[in-house]
Amino acid sequence: LSFFFRSKLLKLSSRRHLFFIQSFLFRIRITKNAELERAVLGRLIRNSEDAAFRSLLADQFAVYHSIMQEAHDALNRHGILAQEYGPLEKKPIFASIALHLRIDKTSSHMAEMLVRGNVTGLIETTRTLHEAENEENIEEAVLQLGERLKNAQQKHMEQLLAFV
Repeated sequence: LSFFFRSKLLKLSSRRHLFFIQSFLFRIRITKNAELERAVLGRLIRNSEDAAFRSLLADQFAVYHSIMQEAHDALNRHGILAQEYGPLEKKPIFASIALHLRIDKTSSHMAEMLVRGNVTGLIETTRTLHEAENEENIEEAVLQLGERLKNAQQKHMEQLLAFV
């Protein structure tokens, strides 16, 4: 979050707003994590030549899209437009993917790339959940959504390892 936006939120931080603000911040982190997973999968689906692998990626894409949409909807109900990764934030990731795919376009290599990326995402999700669990002013729905994302990342890593 930008400094300006965060400072505006903190000015609202009376006791009754604290619950909302903390839940909002954690929900944005979960949304961005799921959005990045979804964006990477979208790129790899287009480049995969293996039908079985492409089908697995499409299933995983649907799961991350569902999680992201649920978080977006919850934010929108409160009148907040969810912040997504901007093009400049995604560019280094997509450039790395393009470079890796020029070297090797096999499903094994793509699966390896996704597992490495999933580990990073899983660490961020786990860190977010630990921070959220230590907060007393957090919505249960945020914790459940974070757990759903974490479980999906773990399951997807196991599925991807079958292609390595």
